[in-house]
Amino acid sequence: MIYELRLAVRDDINTIVELLNKVTLSLHQKNINQWTYPWNFKEINIDIANKNIYVITIAKLIAGTFSIKDMDINAVLHISEPNNLYLYRIAILPEYQGKNIGLEIINYAFKTSRNRGKILYLDCWAGNVKLKDFYSRSGFDFCGDFPEEDYVISVFRFA
Repeated sequence: MIYELRLAVRDDINTIVELLNKVTLSLHQKNINQWTYPWNFKEINIDIANKNIYVITIAKLIAGTFSIKDMDINAVLHISEPNNLYLYRIAILPEYQGKNIGLEIINYAFKTSRNRGKILYLDCWAGNVKLKDFYSRSGFDFCGDFPEEDYVISVFRFA
């Protein structure tokens, strides 16, 4: 399968929000409640304007999306050093999961963090054991589980 990874553009917003809504509902059906449904166009629009959001296409179909942004000290993620990158909102259409797209995203983020000389962080809902195992197997170091509002997140880093 041939993937194309590119920065998202304004014309992608409807497809991205639709993809995020579909993935969120799929997660909720598995009792994984990290994300809130439905997604807010404003939030995605800001990330597009800031050039933080990417899409992965297969034969021109947007099959996945993710975001990377600069991040300094962050109390929620227990990050005490400035000048980091944060990989977030990774979403792959259910029918394309298990086809190494997640690994493509992670490898892109690793390369970006190395090229910029920054530590890369990400988090997920602590109850998602399968995802936590995937991040650990992919090269992230587990930093710990931390309470956030009404659930617990697992934080990972790649240095």
